[in-house]
Amino acid sequence: MIQNACKGIKKVGKFEGWKVLKKSYFCTFFSMDMRTRFYACLCALLLPFLMFSCSKDFNSNAPYRDATIVYGILDASEGVQYVKIYKGFLTDGNAYEAAQIYDSLYYFDKITVDMEEYNNGRKISTWRLDTTTAIPRDLNGDMSAPKQLLYVVNHAIDPANTYKLVITNRETGRVVTAETSVVGEMRITKPQAQSVDITHTNMNTIEYKDAENSVAYLVYQYFNYVEINRTTGVTVRKSIRRNVTPSLVTTSSLQYNPYRLYEYLCSHIEVDNTVDRYLLADSCICFEVWAVNDTYYNYVRTSTISSSVVMDHLVYTNVECEDDDLVAGFLGSRCSARSFHRLNDNSQDLIVKGSASRKLNFHYFYELPE
Repeated sequence: MIQNACKGIKKVGKFEGWKVLKKSYFCTFFSMDMRTRFYACLCALLLPFLMFSCSKDFNSNAPYRDATIVYGILDASEGVQYVKIYKGFLTDGNAYEAAQIYDSLYYFDKITVDMEEYNNGRKISTWRLDTTTAIPRDLNGDMSAPKQLLYVVNHAIDPANTYKLVITNRETGRVVTAETSVVGEMRITKPQAQSVDITHTNMNTIEYKDAENSVAYLVYQYFNYVEINRTTGVTVRKSIRRNVTPSLVTTSSLQYNPYRLYEYLCSHIEVDNTVDRYLLADSCICFEVWAVNDTYYNYVRTSTISSSVVMDHLVYTNVECEDDDLVAGFLGSRCSARSFHRLNDNSQDLIVKGSASRKLNFHYFYELPE
Protein backbone atom coordinates (compact mmCIF):
# COMPACT_ATOMS: atom_id res chain seq x y z
CA MET A 1 0.00 0.00 0.00
CA ILE A 2 1.30 3.40 -0.94
CA GLN A 3 1.61 5.70 2.07
CA ASN A 4 1.26 9.42 1.50
CA ALA A 5 3.38 10.93 4.29
CA CYS A 6 2.04 14.47 3.96
CA LYS A 7 -1.63 14.50 3.03
CA GLY A 8 -4.88 15.69 4.56
CA ILE A 9 -3.95 18.55 6.84
CA LYS A 10 -6.89 20.83 7.63
CA LYS A 11 -7.09 24.32 9.10
CA VAL A 12 -10.18 25.06 11.12
CA GLY A 13 -9.93 28.77 11.86
CA LYS A 14 -8.52 30.81 14.72
CA PHE A 15 -8.09 30.18 18.43
CA GLU A 16 -7.13 33.14 20.64
CA GLY A 17 -5.73 34.86 17.54
CA TRP A 18 -3.68 31.82 16.52
CA LYS A 19 -3.93 29.80 13.36
CA VAL A 20 -4.32 26.18 14.42
CA LEU A 21 -4.64 22.67 13.07
CA LYS A 22 -7.17 20.50 14.88
CA LYS A 23 -7.13 16.69 15.34
CA SER A 24 -8.46 14.16 17.88
CA TYR A 25 -5.82 11.82 19.33
CA PHE A 26 -5.87 8.91 21.78
CA CYS A 27 -2.55 10.17 23.10
CA THR A 28 -0.71 13.45 22.67
CA PHE A 29 0.77 13.56 19.21
CA PHE A 30 3.06 16.52 19.47
CA SER A 31 4.70 15.77 22.85
CA MET A 32 8.04 15.00 21.17
CA ASP A 33 11.29 16.95 21.22
CA MET A 34 12.44 19.05 18.28
CA ARG A 35 14.52 16.20 16.84
CA THR A 36 11.46 14.03 16.18
CA ARG A 37 8.76 16.66 15.85
CA PHE A 38 9.15 16.75 12.08
CA TYR A 39 8.22 13.10 11.82
CA ALA A 40 5.25 13.78 14.06
CA CYS A 41 4.08 16.41 11.57
CA LEU A 42 4.37 13.86 8.76
CA CYS A 43 2.32 11.35 10.75
CA ALA A 44 -0.36 13.95 11.44
CA LEU A 45 -0.61 14.70 7.75
CA LEU A 46 -0.78 10.95 7.04
CA LEU A 47 -3.79 10.38 9.30
CA PRO A 48 -6.56 11.22 6.77
CA PHE A 49 -4.89 8.89 4.27
CA LEU A 50 -5.04 6.04 6.77
CA MET A 51 -8.67 6.81 7.59
CA PHE A 52 -9.71 6.38 3.95
CA SER A 53 -7.24 3.63 3.00
CA CYS A 54 -9.80 0.90 3.72
CA SER A 55 -12.22 2.22 1.10
CA LYS A 56 -12.66 -0.17 -1.87
CA ASP A 57 -12.71 2.78 -4.26
CA PHE A 58 -9.52 4.34 -2.96
CA ASN A 59 -6.85 4.85 -5.62
CA SER A 60 -3.49 3.91 -4.11
CA ASN A 61 -1.81 5.56 -7.07
CA ALA A 62 -3.34 8.98 -6.37
CA PRO A 63 -1.15 11.89 -7.50
CA TYR A 64 1.43 13.29 -5.07
CA ARG A 65 0.44 16.55 -3.36
CA ASP A 66 3.22 18.94 -2.37
CA ALA A 67 3.44 19.45 1.41
CA THR A 68 5.98 21.66 3.18
CA ILE A 69 7.29 21.62 6.75
CA VAL A 70 9.35 24.60 7.97
CA TYR A 71 11.38 25.15 11.15
CA GLY A 72 13.20 28.45 11.59
CA ILE A 73 14.33 30.30 14.74
CA LEU A 74 15.91 33.72 14.16
CA ASP A 75 18.46 34.99 16.70
CA ALA A 76 19.58 38.62 16.50
CA SER A 77 22.71 37.84 18.52
CA GLU A 78 23.94 35.51 15.76
CA GLY A 79 25.38 36.62 12.43
CA VAL A 80 24.10 33.53 10.61
CA GLN A 81 20.50 32.26 10.51
CA TYR A 82 19.45 28.70 9.61
CA VAL A 83 16.11 27.34 8.43
CA LYS A 84 15.02 23.72 7.99
CA ILE A 85 12.66 22.98 5.09
CA TYR A 86 11.33 19.48 4.49
CA LYS A 87 8.92 18.05 1.92
CA GLY A 88 6.29 15.35 2.06
CA PHE A 89 7.12 12.10 0.29
CA LEU A 90 5.47 9.02 -1.20
CA THR A 91 6.66 5.52 -0.43
CA ASP A 92 5.55 2.00 -1.31
CA GLY A 93 7.24 0.68 1.83
CA ASN A 94 7.75 1.58 5.47
CA ALA A 95 7.52 5.32 6.13
CA TYR A 96 10.07 5.09 8.98
CA GLU A 97 12.57 3.51 6.63
CA ALA A 98 11.87 6.09 3.93
CA ALA A 99 12.48 8.88 6.43
CA GLN A 100 16.03 7.57 6.82
CA ILE A 101 16.71 8.20 3.12
CA TYR A 102 18.36 11.58 2.68
CA ASP A 103 16.93 12.20 -0.81
CA SER A 104 13.35 11.67 0.41
CA LEU A 105 13.29 14.66 2.74
CA TYR A 106 14.44 17.68 0.76
CA TYR A 107 13.46 19.76 -2.26
CA PHE A 108 17.08 20.47 -3.23
CA ASP A 109 17.09 22.76 -6.32
CA LYS A 110 13.33 22.53 -6.85
CA ILE A 111 12.74 25.53 -4.60
CA THR A 112 14.13 29.00 -4.04
CA VAL A 113 14.13 30.45 -0.53
CA ASP A 114 14.18 34.19 0.18
CA MET A 115 14.13 36.21 3.38
CA GLU A 116 12.32 39.55 3.11
CA GLU A 117 12.94 42.31 5.67
CA TYR A 118 10.16 44.79 6.54
CA ASN A 119 10.16 48.02 8.51
CA ASN A 120 6.73 49.35 9.49
CA GLY A 121 5.18 47.25 6.74
CA ARG A 122 7.57 48.43 4.01
CA LYS A 123 9.93 45.91 2.41
CA ILE A 124 13.49 47.18 2.66
CA SER A 125 15.61 44.13 1.76
CA THR A 126 15.45 40.68 0.19
CA TRP A 127 18.10 37.99 0.67
CA ARG A 128 18.38 34.70 -1.19
CA LEU A 129 19.20 31.82 1.17
CA ASP A 130 21.94 29.38 0.24
CA THR A 131 22.12 25.70 1.24
CA THR A 132 24.64 23.95 3.48
CA THR A 133 25.25 20.40 4.70
CA ALA A 134 28.13 21.43 6.99
CA ILE A 135 26.13 21.07 10.23
CA PRO A 136 25.49 17.41 11.15
CA ARG A 137 22.17 16.21 12.48
CA ASP A 138 21.89 14.34 15.78
CA LEU A 139 21.89 10.58 15.21
CA ASN A 140 19.14 10.08 17.81
CA GLY A 141 15.92 10.40 15.85
CA ASP A 142 13.78 8.99 13.06
CA MET A 143 15.12 11.24 10.28
CA SER A 144 18.10 10.80 7.99
CA ALA A 145 21.36 11.60 9.84
CA PRO A 146 24.02 12.84 10.30
CA LYS A 147 23.85 14.63 6.93
CA GLN A 148 21.14 17.25 6.63
CA LEU A 149 20.30 20.12 4.29
CA LEU A 150 19.85 23.57 5.85
CA TYR A 151 19.08 26.95 4.33
CA VAL A 152 21.39 29.70 5.53
CA VAL A 153 21.51 33.50 5.35
CA ASN A 154 24.59 35.50 6.40
CA HIS A 155 23.00 38.80 7.34
CA ALA A 156 22.46 40.55 10.65
CA ILE A 157 18.82 40.88 11.64
CA ASP A 158 17.24 43.83 13.41
CA PRO A 159 14.70 43.44 16.26
CA ALA A 160 13.03 46.65 15.02
CA ASN A 161 12.05 44.87 11.79
CA THR A 162 9.98 41.83 10.83
CA TYR A 163 11.09 39.02 8.54
CA LYS A 164 9.17 36.97 6.01
CA LEU A 165 10.36 33.64 4.62
CA VAL A 166 9.24 33.03 1.02
CA ILE A 167 9.60 29.51 -0.43
CA THR A 168 8.84 29.19 -4.14
CA ASN A 169 8.56 25.88 -5.97
CA ARG A 170 10.37 26.34 -9.30
CA GLU A 171 8.33 23.61 -11.02
CA THR A 172 4.78 24.42 -9.86
CA GLY A 173 4.97 28.06 -8.76
CA ARG A 174 3.53 27.13 -5.35
CA VAL A 175 4.54 29.70 -2.71
CA VAL A 176 4.83 29.03 1.02
CA THR A 177 5.44 31.90 3.49
CA ALA A 178 6.03 32.49 7.20
CA GLU A 179 6.55 35.78 9.02
CA THR A 180 7.94 36.66 12.45
CA SER A 181 9.08 39.46 14.71
CA VAL A 182 12.58 39.29 16.25
CA VAL A 183 13.50 39.15 19.94
CA GLY A 184 15.83 41.95 20.99
CA GLU A 185 18.84 41.98 23.31
CA MET A 186 18.31 40.96 26.92
CA ARG A 187 20.41 40.75 30.09
CA ILE A 188 20.31 39.10 33.50
CA THR A 189 20.08 41.66 36.33
CA LYS A 190 20.06 39.31 39.33
CA PRO A 191 21.98 37.64 40.94
CA GLN A 192 24.53 40.46 40.95
CA ALA A 193 26.93 38.93 43.47
CA GLN A 194 30.20 37.56 42.14
CA SER A 195 29.79 34.35 44.15
CA VAL A 196 26.73 32.21 44.83
CA ASP A 197 25.81 29.89 47.70
CA ILE A 198 24.19 26.52 46.92
CA THR A 199 24.32 25.12 50.48
CA HIS A 200 20.85 26.31 51.61
CA THR A 201 17.24 25.76 50.57
CA ASN A 202 16.03 29.34 51.08
CA MET A 203 14.50 30.59 47.83
CA ASN A 204 16.68 32.90 45.73
CA THR A 205 15.64 35.16 42.86
CA ILE A 206 16.85 35.40 39.28
CA GLU A 207 15.75 38.48 37.35
CA TYR A 208 16.19 39.34 33.68
CA LYS A 209 15.42 42.41 31.61
CA ASP A 210 12.49 42.09 29.24
CA ALA A 211 13.72 41.80 25.67
CA GLU A 212 11.96 43.57 22.82
CA ASN A 213 9.23 41.35 21.27
CA SER A 214 9.69 38.64 23.94
CA VAL A 215 6.67 37.06 25.65
CA ALA A 216 8.11 34.05 27.52
CA TYR A 217 11.35 32.72 28.99
CA LEU A 218 13.31 29.56 29.74
CA VAL A 219 15.87 29.58 32.57
CA TYR A 220 18.80 27.17 32.93
CA GLN A 221 21.62 26.78 35.43
CA TYR A 222 24.99 25.27 34.49
CA PHE A 223 27.63 23.69 36.71
CA ASN A 224 31.04 23.88 34.98
CA TYR A 225 34.15 21.92 35.96
CA VAL A 226 37.40 20.42 34.68
CA GLU A 227 38.06 16.69 34.44
CA ILE A 228 41.55 15.16 34.16
CA ASN A 229 42.21 11.52 33.33
CA ARG A 230 44.62 10.07 35.92
CA THR A 231 46.33 7.81 33.37
CA THR A 232 46.54 9.87 30.20
CA GLY A 233 46.51 13.34 31.73
CA VAL A 234 43.90 14.43 29.15
CA THR A 235 42.04 17.52 30.40
CA VAL A 236 38.42 18.14 29.42
CA ARG A 237 36.17 21.01 30.42
CA LYS A 238 32.66 19.73 31.18
CA SER A 239 29.31 21.05 32.31
CA ILE A 240 25.86 19.85 33.31
CA ARG A 241 22.68 21.83 32.73
CA ARG A 242 19.67 21.97 35.02
CA ASN A 243 16.30 23.29 33.89
CA VAL A 244 15.22 25.90 36.44
CA THR A 245 11.98 26.28 34.46
CA PRO A 246 10.59 22.93 33.24
CA SER A 247 8.46 24.91 30.77
CA LEU A 248 8.19 28.46 29.42
CA VAL A 249 7.27 31.19 31.93
CA THR A 250 5.92 34.66 31.21
CA THR A 251 7.39 36.49 34.22
CA SER A 252 10.67 38.44 34.16
CA SER A 253 11.79 37.06 37.55
CA LEU A 254 11.84 33.61 39.07
CA GLN A 255 12.26 32.00 42.49
CA TYR A 256 14.53 28.96 42.72
CA ASN A 257 16.01 26.65 45.37
CA PRO A 258 19.85 26.93 45.32
CA TYR A 259 20.37 23.50 46.90
CA ARG A 260 18.65 21.81 43.94
CA LEU A 261 21.80 22.35 41.87
CA TYR A 262 23.86 20.36 44.38
CA GLU A 263 21.31 17.55 44.33
CA TYR A 264 21.29 17.63 40.54
CA LEU A 265 25.06 17.36 40.11
CA CYS A 266 25.21 14.52 42.64
CA SER A 267 22.67 12.52 40.64
CA HIS A 268 23.87 13.42 37.11
CA ILE A 269 27.68 13.15 37.36
CA GLU A 270 28.80 9.53 37.28
CA VAL A 271 31.29 8.10 39.74
CA ASP A 272 34.57 7.51 37.88
CA ASN A 273 37.74 6.63 39.79
CA THR A 274 39.87 7.06 36.66
CA VAL A 275 39.49 10.85 36.74
CA ASP A 276 39.98 13.82 39.06
CA ARG A 277 37.56 16.73 38.86
CA TYR A 278 38.24 20.36 39.70
CA LEU A 279 36.00 23.31 40.44
CA LEU A 280 36.48 26.45 38.35
CA ALA A 281 37.60 29.67 39.97
CA ASP A 282 35.33 32.29 38.40
CA SER A 283 32.82 30.58 36.11
CA CYS A 284 31.74 27.48 37.98
CA ILE A 285 28.09 28.57 37.88
CA CYS A 286 26.30 30.01 34.86
CA PHE A 287 22.73 31.25 34.59
CA GLU A 288 21.27 31.22 31.09
CA VAL A 289 17.94 32.79 30.10
CA TRP A 290 16.28 32.36 26.72
CA ALA A 291 13.60 34.82 25.62
CA VAL A 292 11.18 33.79 22.87
CA ASN A 293 8.63 35.66 20.78
CA ASP A 294 4.91 34.95 20.38
CA THR A 295 5.17 32.49 17.48
CA TYR A 296 7.77 30.39 19.27
CA TYR A 297 5.69 30.52 22.48
CA ASN A 298 2.43 29.56 20.75
CA TYR A 299 4.09 26.62 19.01
CA VAL A 300 5.57 25.27 22.24
CA ARG A 301 2.32 25.76 24.17
CA THR A 302 0.30 23.70 21.72
CA SER A 303 2.98 21.00 21.72
CA THR A 304 2.90 20.52 25.51
CA ILE A 305 1.77 17.20 26.93
CA SER A 306 -1.86 17.22 28.05
CA SER A 307 -3.28 15.29 31.00
CA SER A 308 -6.33 14.39 28.93
CA VAL A 309 -6.46 10.87 27.46
CA VAL A 310 -8.83 11.76 24.61
CA MET A 311 -8.58 15.34 23.53
CA ASP A 312 -8.90 17.84 20.72
CA HIS A 313 -5.25 18.64 20.05
CA LEU A 314 -4.29 22.06 18.70
CA VAL A 315 -1.15 22.46 16.64
CA TYR A 316 0.08 25.99 16.02
CA THR A 317 1.67 27.04 12.75
CA ASN A 318 2.38 30.42 11.15
CA VAL A 319 3.41 28.79 7.87
CA GLU A 320 0.93 29.63 5.09
CA CYS A 321 0.15 28.77 1.48
CA GLU A 322 -2.61 30.52 -0.52
CA ASP A 323 -3.19 27.45 -2.69
CA ASP A 324 -3.65 24.74 -0.05
CA ASP A 325 -3.33 23.83 3.63
CA LEU A 326 -0.47 21.32 3.25
CA VAL A 327 1.94 23.17 5.56
CA ALA A 328 3.27 22.75 9.09
CA GLY A 329 6.01 24.05 11.40
CA PHE A 330 6.80 27.62 12.39
CA LEU A 331 9.14 30.59 11.98
CA GLY A 332 9.94 32.28 15.29
CA SER A 333 12.68 34.07 17.20
CA ARG A 334 14.67 33.78 20.42
CA CYS A 335 17.65 35.37 22.15
CA SER A 336 19.73 34.47 25.20
CA ALA A 337 21.69 36.07 28.03
CA ARG A 338 24.23 34.52 30.42
CA SER A 339 25.86 35.46 33.71
CA PHE A 340 28.84 33.67 35.31
CA HIS A 341 29.61 33.29 39.01
CA ARG A 342 32.01 31.51 41.34
CA LEU A 343 30.99 29.25 44.21
CA ASN A 344 31.48 30.68 47.68
CA ASP A 345 33.75 28.84 50.14
CA ASN A 346 30.92 26.95 51.86
CA SER A 347 29.62 25.68 48.52
CA GLN A 348 33.07 24.52 47.47
CA ASP A 349 33.45 22.65 50.76
CA LEU A 350 30.06 20.99 50.24
CA ILE A 351 30.99 19.64 46.79
CA VAL A 352 34.51 18.53 47.73
CA LYS A 353 33.70 17.05 51.15
CA GLY A 354 29.93 16.48 51.18
CA SER A 355 28.73 12.94 51.85
CA ALA A 356 26.72 12.81 48.63
CA SER A 357 29.44 14.25 46.36
CA ARG A 358 32.86 13.28 47.73
CA LYS A 359 32.74 10.01 45.76
CA LEU A 360 32.85 12.15 42.59
CA ASN A 361 36.52 13.10 43.22
CA PHE A 362 36.12 16.88 43.18
CA HIS A 363 38.99 19.15 44.21
CA TYR A 364 39.29 22.90 44.86
CA PHE A 365 40.09 25.14 41.90
CA TYR A 366 43.47 26.15 43.37
CA GLU A 367 44.56 22.49 43.33
CA LEU A 368 44.20 22.31 39.54
CA PRO A 369 47.61 21.40 38.01
CA GLU A 370 49.30 24.10 35.97
